[in-house]
Formats: sequence, structure tokens, C-alpha cells
Amino acid sequence: MLVLGCTAQQVGLIATVGQAAQMALSLASGWITDRLGRKRTTLLFDLVSWSIPTLLWAFARDFRWFLAAAVINAIVRIVATSWSCLMMEDTPAEQRVHVFTWISVAGIVAGFISPLAGLFVKSFGLVPAMRGLYLFAFASMTFMFFFRNSLLRETAIGRAKMRESRRVDTRATLGEYARIAGHLARSPLTLAAFAISILANIAFFLKATFLPILLIRGLGFPEANIAVFPAITSAVMLVVLVFAMPSLARRGIARPLLAGIACAAAGAALLALSPSRSFPVVIASTVLGGIGSALTLPLSDTLIANTIAEEDRAKAMSIYYVLLLGLTSPFGWIGGALSEISPRLPFAVMGIALTLAAAIALCVPRMETRQTGTSPADT
Repeated sequence: MLVLGCTAQQVGLIATVGQAAQMALSLASGWITDRLGRKRTTLLFDLVSWSIPTLLWAFARDFRWFLAAAVINAIVRIVATSWSCLMMEDTPAEQRVHVFTWISVAGIVAGFISPLAGLFVKSFGLVPAMRGLYLFAFASMTFMFFFRNSLLRETAIGRAKMRESRRVDTRATLGEYARIAGHLARSPLTLAAFAISILANIAFFLKATFLPILLIRGLGFPEANIAVFPAITSAVMLVVLVFAMPSLARRGIARPLLAGIACAAAGAALLALSPSRSFPVVIASTVLGGIGSALTLPLSDTLIANTIAEEDRAKAMSIYYVLLLGLTSPFGWIGGALSEISPRLPFAVMGIALTLAAAIALCVPRMETRQTGTSPADT
């Protein structure tokens, strides 16, 4: 984006517009998922939200191409609800942390390929290399969507909701959303889970959007060198998820979640304070960030999954995503404006968001004790 003429503020604007479009689609995602089914919704909207944008990114010429791709890619928010339901439903509550862990493992394995991107950039230049990678993304992801769909089956709740949604009119659907929203608002534990996840997502959104700008413009690393850091992050996350998470999960959610948030906050602080071209400091930050991501993301997802009633899951998740995106999306523009002043400033905001998340996570065991009479997070 930067090489094709976008400013840092335009990069932030693209991120904000994309997040705002996702928010607009999130509320409808529960209704669509219940009506079409989890399996069908995932296939259809994955094809639209990824196959088309990867082609737009591959042939992008200027700001307008990136903005259009971000808006179409926002349709992925519908898939976020249907995919979450596919993973959670028909899965016992005690197994969900392991499901989220292995989904995370599957995702981060691709990070080990990222050094190849650096070699392509060095050999062919940044723009040609990225065009080739996005064309490969189009081909590989489109194949994957059809292949994965052939292996999936609709959940029991999904089949029931498909039958039920055909008999429910729009007014009744809106009333159902209002009822579920009221139930969520009366649960302190659910609100805490939402708040932790939203703050963590604000932090990781800032990092994903502005880390390349900090490394290149703020810390002076060559473009071809920065591909090594995602590989380190992936290696750290893989080690934590495969070897540490099974043991940590047996001890509950609250303490490992707090440890993950603390590591991510420490990594953000190191980035904000790092000297120019200091590989040791950035590598230390990358390791801490990898540990933080590996613990925070699956555990916060599990905490949310365990606080939502099964029969309300699709619409409850769509409400959550509206809140998530409504509160996260302004930080694309805010981060862009701050990055124009100093590329380090978005990471100071990241540290603040994670500190607030840690403060809320400290209260989770007490909330669980009040809600259930026991403390499952720490038993």
C-alpha cells in the first residue's frame, strides 16, 4: 500500500472503513447463519469475502483498489459467526479450548512460509512479489473452501435453526435479538469476556496494521528483512500451543489468559521503546508477542464460548461482533493519525488496551464464583 502511493493515514482509513463495513454486516450474520445453515453460509461467504479481494489486491494500482478490497473482504464477518458456530456446537465445553488451540496451530503453521516472502521481495521487488503471493492466495484459498466444505457436516443446532428460521418473520427476529442482548447485558461474566476480547483485538489490530510501518519507517529495517519476524512469532506460538497449552488448559482459563495479556503488553512496550535497527529488542518483543497471542486469542475465545447459551449462539455472536467492530474500527484511523506523528505511538495505545484487559481478567475468577458458586477458571 505504501509503495503504491498510500499514506500511513490512508492505510489506517482503509482499515477503519473495512472494520466499519464488517460491523454493518455483523448484526445480519446471525440471521443469515440460522437461515442458510452454518456449512452453506461458510462456503458462500468465504468465496465472496476472500476469492474476490485476493484478486483485487493482486492487481491493485492505488488507494481505490485497496479500499474496494477492504469493503468486499468485510463480508468475512458473516463467516466469523457461521465458522464460530461450526467449531463450538456439537463440541463439549471442556473440549473447546483444545479446538481453538488446534485451529490456532493450523493458522500459524503458515507463518513458517513467511521468510519465502522476504526472498521473493529481495529477488523480484516488493510489488511483483506481493502480486504473485495474492494470486497464489486466490488459487489456494478457493480450492480450500470447496475441499473443506466437502468434509464438513451441519451441526444439530444448525439444522434446528434452519427449520425454525423459515417460520419466523422479521419482527420476531428483531425481538429475539433484543431478548438475547438483554440477557447478555445482565451477565457480568459475559460482559467481562466481551471486554477482554475487544481490548485484545484492538491491540492486535493495531499491531497487524502498523507493525510493518514501525519496522520500516520507524526502526529503519530493510523491507526484505521484516519477513523473519512473523516466522519467529509463528514458531513461538506453535511451541506454546502444542507443548504448553494442554497443561495450562487443565488449570483453567483465567490465569493463563492473564499471563498471555501481560506478555503481549510487555512486547508492545518493547516495540514502542526500541532503538533503531535493534534486532535483539525487536526479537524479544516478537517472542513476548508470540506467547501473548498464543495464550490470549484461544483462551479469550473459549471464555466467550462458555458464557453463551447454545440455542442463542449465532445471534449472540453477531451482537458480539457488532460491539467488537464498532469499538475496534476507529483505531485504524486513530492509529494512522498517530503513526503520522510517530510510528511508535500506535504501540503505546496497544500497551494501554492490554493493560485494561489485564485488569478485567483479574476479576474473572471472582465473577465465576458469584455466577456458579465455584471458580472453574482456577480449579
